[in-house]
Amino acid sequence: MVLHDVLVLMALLLLHVHALDYDFEGYPTRSGIGAWVDADTPLDARSKQSSRGESWDLVMSDEFEEEGRTFEAGKDHIWTALDIPDGVNAAIGLYSPANVYTKNGKLINRVEEVHTNVTYFNQWLEVPAIETNTLVRFSIDEIED
Repeated sequence: MVLHDVLVLMALLLLHVHALDYDFEGYPTRSGIGAWVDADTPLDARSKQSSRGESWDLVMSDEFEEEGRTFEAGKDHIWTALDIPDGVNAAIGLYSPANVYTKNGKLINRVEEVHTNVTYFNQWLEVPAIETNTLVRFSIDEIED
């Protein structure tokens, strides 16, 4: 039985080492640009040299240049604006995808104060349940570059 255990352990160790030997970094894109890098990102922003001399390549960018983009679930290939109440620290805010869009090459995250009745599952109640509350729909102001 001891020999069997040793052989199983060695086989598992070899499989583990064999799995670690693969350094798969994904499939290259036809354009040579990373899959999550916006094609409109300037060339000089796609790679930087660190203070230690290492070359860092950009892995994700979005220039928000497409006018009128919306970020409802399933409408954008990268981003999804949440449509949920803020559940942190007993907040009374509500995030809405209607407040997030692109305009003049910028991401707009509009602020508005609207009282809205919202029904949602509250897992933090003593007995978790579905509840309805009047929340204030807030979002942060426009984000500038």
